[in-house]
Amino acid sequence: MEKEFFVAAIEHPEFGEVYRFFEVDPATGEEQAIDPFDSGMVKLYHETPPELFFITSKRGTDASGFYQGEQFVVQRGSKFAGTTTPKCPKRYLKLREELLLSGKLMPLGHQYLVMEDVEFASPLIAMGVAIGGWAKGAHDWKKI
Repeated sequence: MEKEFFVAAIEHPEFGEVYRFFEVDPATGEEQAIDPFDSGMVKLYHETPPELFFITSKRGTDASGFYQGEQFVVQRGSKFAGTTTPKCPKRYLKLREELLLSGKLMPLGHQYLVMEDVEFASPLIAMGVAIGGWAKGAHDWKKI
């Protein structure tokens, strides 16, 4: 049986809304609080793709990705900006909404945590969705 994970929002008296990550034991149904990175819930690839790229922004984006054929893949464990700019193209807003509704993005403070690899048609679209705004071009993804 495969492990099940979920995220719960909790009100903290000092920090406001914070998030706890839980693992559910499939046999007993018991919930246990976990660290998402140590548990394997969120992890990067064991084998590094030939060319790995990253992008950061002042609003909280901290994402990495790579080319896979014609697609650009943003790796799970990446963080997207939690807000969007007023001039953010509607197609980027729609993609962000689809990712949230499908569970591929989870709120994490003032960011969104990428829960599984996400494929985009181009690095330009990936960057626009990640930063929540207008993207200048694929050149903003930097080689690691």
